[in-house]
Amino acid sequence: MNKLAWLSLVLGACTGADSPTSEATSNLELDTGGFDTADESPEFAATAEFSAAGIEADTGVADPIAMPTMPTGAAAHDLLVMWGKFPPDRTATAIRDWSGQLQISRGAMRVGRAVAFEDRTDHLLPRTSVDTVAFASVTRPASDGLALGILDPTPDATEPLTLAYTATSGASLSIDLASLADGPAVLDAGDGFSVVALGARHDDACHGGFMRGRWHAFDDHVGGYLGLVVDRAGAVIGHVRGIYGTRKNGTPVLFGKFIDRDGHFSGILKGTYENGEMHARWLDRAGEHGVMGGRYFTAPVGEKGAFVARWAEAGCAEDPAPAAP
Repeated sequence: MNKLAWLSLVLGACTGADSPTSEATSNLELDTGGFDTADESPEFAATAEFSAAGIEADTGVADPIAMPTMPTGAAAHDLLVMWGKFPPDRTATAIRDWSGQLQISRGAMRVGRAVAFEDRTDHLLPRTSVDTVAFASVTRPASDGLALGILDPTPDATEPLTLAYTATSGASLSIDLASLADGPAVLDAGDGFSVVALGARHDDACHGGFMRGRWHAFDDHVGGYLGLVVDRAGAVIGHVRGIYGTRKNGTPVLFGKFIDRDGHFSGILKGTYENGEMHARWLDRAGEHGVMGGRYFTAPVGEKGAFVARWAEAGCAEDPAPAAP
């Protein structure tokens, strides 16, 4: 897909025979959506487009608290938790103070990265317990978040492993980590704000992580997405871009391509989307390699929606591979 198409994806799609809408509609009928396995320039040579998309940046966190020694059989989980507006709302005037804490029901938590934290309003508070992370955070049009590592000493326990968010104001929400095996959790926090969590059991031998970015409608039937590819600890390791829409036979499909930070080919995504959920197979040059699954948040045509997803090699992925589109 040419650069003009992706510039239009960010700034708002046009119409006409040579428009991104027409090009994407045509490519939806192809086996891999028009994407190939060639290496690319870093960021698909579209640095300005990624910048204009306003994807929340992340920063590494030097977590000072020491993790306890876990017993044999303990389990580790990688978790990305975000809170705010999904999709972003650039016209929003209401400010939400999320200051409070995240607490795991057993075990310990390590903070890996902070997402979209701003020096003026957002920061971690001193750690006082291995099971709790306290923070100050304020959002208005978009979202903040944390990438966490969780250690569970008794994964076979009858009681579920839960992550509770408690605001300084007293509001609270809870997430059962086992439910994340079915895909990201989206919790209504009231007043148009949400908490989104996605995660998976950690496996050092498994290549995988998360994706997050913008979901754009060109019109009511076709659109595109672009975003960051991050590892299990939340660090950016590459970029992804793709298209989605309804084929002539009525099937909703999505395609995409992701690369590492140097532009080396990592995979083609080939799948489906519907009712806020997206699922795709991950294909490399040798064929089937893994899966991707997540949630998307629509916005009006020309506005910036959002998506979050996780990806992993097939041998250690929790998401089932979708049927071929």
